[in-house]
Amino acid sequence: MTRWIGGPLFDACFFFGSGVVALLAGLLMLAAPVTVLPMWFAWIWLVEGPHLLATWQRTYLDAGFRRERGRLLWTSLAWLLPGPVLLGVSWISGRPEPFLLFLGAVALWSFHHGVRQHHGILSVYQRLGDADAAARKADKLLLHSILWVAFGLLALVHPANVDLAARVSWGAHAITALAMLLAMAVVWWAALLVRRWRSGSAVLPGIFGLVVAVGTTLFSLFAVGLREPLLANPLTTEQVFMAATIVGGTLHGLQYIGIVIATERRRARSGMAARWVYAIMLAASLLYVALNLARGGAPVGAAPGSASAQVFLALYWGLFCHHFWLDQKIWRPSSDARLRAELGLETA
Repeated sequence: MTRWIGGPLFDACFFFGSGVVALLAGLLMLAAPVTVLPMWFAWIWLVEGPHLLATWQRTYLDAGFRRERGRLLWTSLAWLLPGPVLLGVSWISGRPEPFLLFLGAVALWSFHHGVRQHHGILSVYQRLGDADAAARKADKLLLHSILWVAFGLLALVHPANVDLAARVSWGAHAITALAMLLAMAVVWWAALLVRRWRSGSAVLPGIFGLVVAVGTTLFSLFAVGLREPLLANPLTTEQVFMAATIVGGTLHGLQYIGIVIATERRRARSGMAARWVYAIMLAASLLYVALNLARGGAPVGAAPGSASAQVFLALYWGLFCHHFWLDQKIWRPSSDARLRAELGLETA
């Protein structure tokens, strides 16, 4: 058994180097905000679109998967419906709340999806490194706690919400408590890594969790997020946080593409090379770029809030609800022997 998912160089590029790429993208946008919109186009075409398509390539386009889990593939399509249905409810009732609640729920699900992926990759490295039960439990607790506390803290301290936090009696106390909790958790995890290193225990899982997953996310939320909007004249809340979304999405997307490539290599040792599969995905990803323009995702596309943009926005989040749900079902190595073999956790 190896301690790498796809090999030392492969992991350095996709699972650790993804953090470096995301960091450099964020620094570039901070130094030159005029690059935010071009970076957004590059991200959704080169990373975000292929990452979405990779799920379908691994499921709907795999004959074995269709045969074994066809029911899941059909029933999961129901997740395309809540957005359009709740948009229709908002139109009929003349009230925006149903569709806004849907958008708020999928935003939280999106962050959970990212946290879940970080934990999934962390768990694979723990298994590959023979981490003991105490280390696995501590790393899981710290990863989830730090990321969700950071999410809540940003919601309170961002300039767009700071006045709201100040108007409630507990606002300042909540900010202080969350900041202290975040700092203590990061220090505690760093201390655990030092202790493991000194005792000769595996530290690679913790380095991935603390440095790559947590470090890059904190950079995205606070170093970039607190300086938003970097995009000139944003028209929606999504555009206000465009640069931070690019940083976090680059980390998530590259790691997802990496895990799919690594598992596909073991699933079928012969077949089309990954670079040709990616080239096909880039061609298909142009449709994803068009969808983002049609939903008003950028100031150069359709007018946000227009009827057509809302329809495409509902369809857009429907695709991601489907992606989130499908991912929760197909990446379960604890109950899938073939997936464990594809991840290098055991011999098939």
